[in-house]
Amino acid sequence: MEVKKKLQLCILVYGILLILIVIIINFFQTKSTYFRWGVPKKDEEPLIIISVNIDNYYKYFSLLFLITIIRIIKVGVTEIADPIITFNIYNPDKKNIDDFGKNELQFYGNMLYLIDNLRYVFTLMITISQIDLAIYGVLVGEITSIFTIRMLLNEKTFNNNYLEMI
Repeated sequence: MEVKKKLQLCILVYGILLILIVIIINFFQTKSTYFRWGVPKKDEEPLIIISVNIDNYYKYFSLLFLITIIRIIKVGVTEIADPIITFNIYNPDKKNIDDFGKNELQFYGNMLYLIDNLRYVFTLMITISQIDLAIYGVLVGEITSIFTIRMLLNEKTFNNNYLEMI
């Protein structure tokens, strides 16, 4: 099977899995604070994120702004720095490294992973609190990735410069 067909099959299977998950959640869901949207109403359980009570629109939109900054930086770092680290450290075919010293590359790799994992802790706490925050974070990340992927693709040349419908 050619590479393009494998990629299309993987996207199709992943899409079907996502639809199945949504159907199962909708079928079995209970009344939960996770499935509410926006700032909780006065008679609802409060939205507390990392011990901050989100009880007005100022705090809610400040939280959305924070999620936006976190996701933009995360996507940028993931799509730019991760390949540099991955291809220099983990590529078994790359035996000679010219751009970094051994200790320097280890420091950068470990520092990047440490910061990313600490960021993940905070992001996870926000994401599991309410569905709208989780979806908002995903959307911001995907919109950002459109720009970073285009930037990276603009640095390459392509032999097949045609637009093909999937």
